[in-house]
Parts: sequence; structure tokens; C-alpha cells
Amino acid sequence: MEDGRERLKSNSYPGRGIIIGLDATGRYVVQIYWITARSAGSKNRVLVIDDHGVRAQPFDETGRTDDPNIYYRAMGATGDRYVVSNGNHTDLIVDHLVEGDGFDAAMRLTSYETDAPNFTPRIAGLADLSGTRPAVYLANAVRGTTVDTLHSVYAYGALEPGVGYCLHTYAGDGNPVPPFIERPYDFELRGSPESAANDVWGLLPADKRVALALKAIDVTTKRIVTLKVRNTLD
Repeated sequence: MEDGRERLKSNSYPGRGIIIGLDATGRYVVQIYWITARSAGSKNRVLVIDDHGVRAQPFDETGRTDDPNIYYRAMGATGDRYVVSNGNHTDLIVDHLVEGDGFDAAMRLTSYETDAPNFTPRIAGLADLSGTRPAVYLANAVRGTTVDTLHSVYAYGALEPGVGYCLHTYAGDGNPVPPFIERPYDFELRGSPESAANDVWGLLPADKRVALALKAIDVTTKRIVTLKVRNTLD
């Protein structure tokens, strides 16, 4: 396995990111979502748990409008299918799954953010526990050169204990920020789900950490056993 931990640690600005896989015991599917940011305005964000999952919102809402790049559901679910994303397409994906459409079809309706000059990619993940064994999907929507939006979807069916798949929005710092356009990379999930989440938090650039959410789902019962958030501004 490639050293995904070192790869994330060496990234000076990964932006927002998703890791999905099995914990070291193989008992739990782990979903991790994080936010990193540079400006004071972008750092004014927290992740909050509610009845429908995890949502992102400003810490200080003074003067804020209902900007979908700031206010969105980061984690949601329908039945035994658990969705995570960096925007309001979490709800779009959940709605399509409810209607019988696939994750792929829903992601192809999304586009990159309109935050010129960065044009931040949309990313999303799905942990599907509705079958006999869990499956993981990751996808992104990136601004293209010959076409408006490039959509990529990656599927992982044979999950291994202690292995996750990592996808994030940026390849590093810059102006504009370069998008991450590679396929997701393997990431070692060490110890318990909580330990793995703490590990990821420690690998993110300290001056840009904003928030992180952890969801752990029991493979046997297919139910959430852990749902936690960590915010710099708490």
C-alpha cells in the first residue's frame, strides 16, 4: 500500500477531503470528512450534528447569507447507504438514491463550485451496506478544459481491514489553488475509528485545520455506532 498518510501530511493545503474504508478490525465502515481553509472567512466554519447527520455552517453567522458553499449537509443517509460530500449535493445524492437512481447518475448532475479563480471541485463518497458486503464509491466533479465539467466515479467492492480511500479537493497550496484530479489513494486506517480520525486530524496542516467529522457504521448491524465532530472554533 502506498503511504497515503505521508502523502496527506505533505500536502500544504488539501482543502476539503473524504476518507472511507474499513477500520483495522474490519468491524466498522469508517467515513471521515474534513475541512481546511486559509482565509479568516473560510475558517469561520463548524460541523454540527443534527437529526439528519452532519451539517456545515458558519461559527459566527453575522452577515452571512444562505450560501450553499458554506451551509450544506456534509453527511446524510437513506436506509443502509451513507453519503458524505463537500456541498449541497449530499442531499441531491440521497434524493436520487431514494428514487432508485444511482450514485453515479446523481454526481453527474453536479458541477464544480463557482468560486473563481479556484473553481473548487465537488467531491462525494458513498458507503453502501445494503448488499451482502459493504461497497465504497468516491467521485468528483472538476472544471475541465475541453468540456465544462469532468466527472469521475470510483468503485471499491473488496474492502480490506485497515484500508481507506482518500479523495480531497486540492493538490496543494497556490493562487489559484490547483485541483486534485488524480484517482483516490489508499490510506491506512490505524486502530479504532476514533484513533483513525484523530490520526487524520494530526496529519492536516495545523494552520489550516477547521473541522472534522467521523461516522463509524457496524458492518453486521449496518447501523451508526459513532458520530462525532471536531471543530477548531469549539
